[in-house]
Amino acid sequence: MVSRCQTRERLALTYKPPDPATFIARVAADPCCAAITAGASVDSALASRTPVVVILRGNGLSLVPLVRRVHAAGKLVAVHIDLVSGVRQDHAGVAWLAAAGVDAVISSHGQLMASIRREGMTAIHRLLLVRRSQLDSAAQAISRAAPSIVEVLPGVLFSSIVDRLPPFKVPVLAGGFIRTEGDVRAVMDAGALGVTTSAIELWGDGGD
Repeated sequence: MVSRCQTRERLALTYKPPDPATFIARVAADPCCAAITAGASVDSALASRTPVVVILRGNGLSLVPLVRRVHAAGKLVAVHIDLVSGVRQDHAGVAWLAAAGVDAVISSHGQLMASIRREGMTAIHRLLLVRRSQLDSAAQAISRAAPSIVEVLPGVLFSSIVDRLPPFKVPVLAGGFIRTEGDVRAVMDAGALGVTTSAIELWGDGGD
């Protein structure tokens, strides 16, 4: 019987994720990333122009076929380790995602950023802002974690709060409640690298 460790080793030999600079360049070229739950909107995301498919929910232990489908469509995969079930929020869980071929990992836990980087994936620190008092502590946490990208939520408010945010030294994604082209333009004009959105109409026609 093949052990989980052997499975990880075998999978790890078949794929190497792009470095963070390449990941960032892909988003910058077409900034609307498709946020999906495994099993929902997958076909629409694969047929779209979006450069990155962000998997927010699903069974982490059955991600491999989905990751391969996304790569076969010429897209990159980011997984939210805090929300996907079956994967622990620790180094072992990060290693499992790396072996599954994931390109980037999203987490609100800054201590995971180093593990994500060590596994060769792009580290995305999710920052949920519900109170202004969180800004100073958030800036300190992100400085310590040293992610490749910061994802700010709720993204729809990014343009109105950007002047209150600390000066992040890495690109910023905006996610949450982004539903219209106007929302996207406002976020981009405010300096964001791109957006993560579940609004299918914003992903773009793959034939364009």
